[in-house]
Amino acid sequence: MQTINDREAVRALAVKNGLDGIFSPLVTYKMELRRYTDEEKLCLVGDQLDGMFILVEGKLKIQTLLPNGKSMLVRFTNPISVIGDVELLHRFPVKNQVESVGESLILFAGRRLLLRELEENTALLRFLVGELSHKLHTLGQASALNLLYPVENRFASYLMSLFADKNGDRRVEEIRTSSLIETAELLGTSYRHLNRIVRRFIDEGIITRNRGRLSVLDEGKLAELANGNLYE
Repeated sequence: MQTINDREAVRALAVKNGLDGIFSPLVTYKMELRRYTDEEKLCLVGDQLDGMFILVEGKLKIQTLLPNGKSMLVRFTNPISVIGDVELLHRFPVKNQVESVGESLILFAGRRLLLRELEENTALLRFLVGELSHKLHTLGQASALNLLYPVENRFASYLMSLFADKNGDRRVEEIRTSSLIETAELLGTSYRHLNRIVRRFIDEGIITRNRGRLSVLDEGKLAELANGNLYE
């Protein structure tokens, strides 16, 4: 993690993402700009957070760790989204692991400052209630997807969620095949089963494999298999 000491960059990112209409100028001024690299962790299960992370550029992957030591995908998040709102008031320990997908920029606000802000800032209250509502909705959707849908549909949803940015554009177009073991674990299946799905997608012309990377060829077919279900 790299801290960027640039007040003007903080202000510009806050304005760009509409945060100047949610937070007071004092809170915005005291926010810390952080850069996270690909696969770098923002927080781990059991951590005690001392503030709130606001994603302003990039993408984050959120996964929960199961008692058997395996992990399961909860969702991907795009700007603007918040990490630490659930834990803010009562300092609950972190339940999910959060990591950066590619490079991400985060605005970090300290807990004490936010608690004072909440006492009189109704815009911030509405924003946090909206974030919590979205998380409850997506948690239910992800649970249903992981429990009820076949692996091929879950993998299609995973790829669509990974490749799309907040505007629905393609942010990336390939995935390292070396990460398929982790992907299988996140989707609650075996590497062998997922590899069979990958080979079938290749045979059907949906994706291609080249030099250890998978790339999407037929986005329409992938979207059909995902059936509108995304990990978001």
